[in-house]
Amino acid sequence: MHSGTKYLGGHSDLLCGVLAVRKGETERWKGLWLERCTLGLVMGSLEGWLGVRSLRTLEVRVKAQSENAGRLVAWLDGALKGGREEGEGEDAAEAEVVRKVVKEVKHASLQAEDMHWLKKQMPNGFGPVFSIYMKTMQQARALPSKLRFFHHATSLGGVESLIEWRRMTDAGVDETMLRLSIGIENWVDLKNDLAGAFKAVAEMGN
Repeated sequence: MHSGTKYLGGHSDLLCGVLAVRKGETERWKGLWLERCTLGLVMGSLEGWLGVRSLRTLEVRVKAQSENAGRLVAWLDGALKGGREEGEGEDAAEAEVVRKVVKEVKHASLQAEDMHWLKKQMPNGFGPVFSIYMKTMQQARALPSKLRFFHHATSLGGVESLIEWRRMTDAGVDETMLRLSIGIENWVDLKNDLAGAFKAVAEMGN
């Protein structure tokens, strides 16, 4: 079962679900097959066209998104660890601002203990979605409003970068967590946008 609305669609303009079964197992899913024959077997023409259009660029989109996310995660992780990622252009003042407000970053690329199987499962990148944990709930709640390139939205997988304060829609989630879905924009623009927002949030308490 796949959500065609997310990366398969990729442009935030398609509602689609995909249920695929193995060839030759139609009898096993006969009840489902009969139900779909009664209620409708295919998407509408517009949705089908949008889906085909999106699939044509699926590989290039996801690779670009994953690469952008990897660079942003490396920048944030390097700042939190007090390091300097080669070629990142990160200065000491910027890294200090990151450390003032960001507590933790979570992304598949940082799961060092799982890397032996992760690289086999994800050979072309570690995915365009990651989470950051701020120092306080107030900072997490305020950060999305300080960003220019990121839209505050609950979805993911689009070509535009999104950020969501998860506590807004899920009371069971850590109140300091923000989920980021990275798009295909220039990663340096996204980095600078985050750095400016971190600075604005850090100055809120002053």
